[in-house]
Amino acid sequence: MTRLVWCALAALTVLAPVRQSPVPPGRSSVLLDAVALDRNGAPVLDLTPADLQVRIGHFQLPVESLELVTPDSERGARLIVLLMDDMALPLPQLARAREVARRFIGRIAPGDQMAVVMLSDPALESTDDPAKLRRAIDRYSVKATGVLRPDQIGAHVLKTVEGIAAGLREAGDGRKVIVGIGSGWLFDRPIPPPTAGSDLLAEWIAAMTALSRSHAAFYAIDPGGVGSTRTDGGESGFARETGGRAFVNTNDLSGAVDRILRESGSYYLIGVGNPPVGGRGLRELEIRSLRRGVVIRARRAVH
Repeated sequence: MTRLVWCALAALTVLAPVRQSPVPPGRSSVLLDAVALDRNGAPVLDLTPADLQVRIGHFQLPVESLELVTPDSERGARLIVLLMDDMALPLPQLARAREVARRFIGRIAPGDQMAVVMLSDPALESTDDPAKLRRAIDRYSVKATGVLRPDQIGAHVLKTVEGIAAGLREAGDGRKVIVGIGSGWLFDRPIPPPTAGSDLLAEWIAAMTALSRSHAAFYAIDPGGVGSTRTDGGESGFARETGGRAFVNTNDLSGAVDRILRESGSYYLIGVGNPPVGGRGLRELEIRSLRRGVVIRARRAVH
């Protein structure tokens, strides 16, 4: 399934040697968001434009602007969507899924907005009222959906994420994060192998495009703990491709919540010139740190 994910992204661009791209005067800019972390996973807050290398498609682009956003910044407010798996989560994991969601709610900061959305009925309504959010979690349960093929439920996840991301486009300039809480195989790798049913490349591209346009990052947390999922998470799944991370096969669920909140609270907005060609669809994106010991977490494709 990892190979299929990479094939989907590779189909969007034709790789070629990178060349420096001067941006014509007055040409539109592209605003990118990225998280900078040290070896211990702590935010790095003192990067300069000279510390970054940005490539879009075939072009290496100079950094024209760099803004650090922290919880105290004007853009510091966040919108966090908790997408609850009520279709495929094993019932014994329901209580742990609720506890993960409650930990997010307990950490809501002044100015933040949060929404609790069910996978089976993804109506998006955000609030800053923790009591209202807790009531939504108290009502959360797993529905009987019958037997669904992997491609059917994978398509549903991708279309749901696309719809949520599209709704987030009108939500202002703050950080936007979607957290899928549920089965790791579903939120980490929603694209099944070709032998499992229909091709989901179109749904994949639509979801990636919507996430890019809304500047939303996707994370996943599997509440089942070690040994509960067949995916490995981390560096090659759905969440990582969008600038987030999948926390699967781990018992440190509190640590996962803390890391997501930390990454969504401190990040960079990077302005670069729009490359002169290839701007109609998704383009391969790479943001690298030139400073030793600093890792950049960002989406791998941009519209």
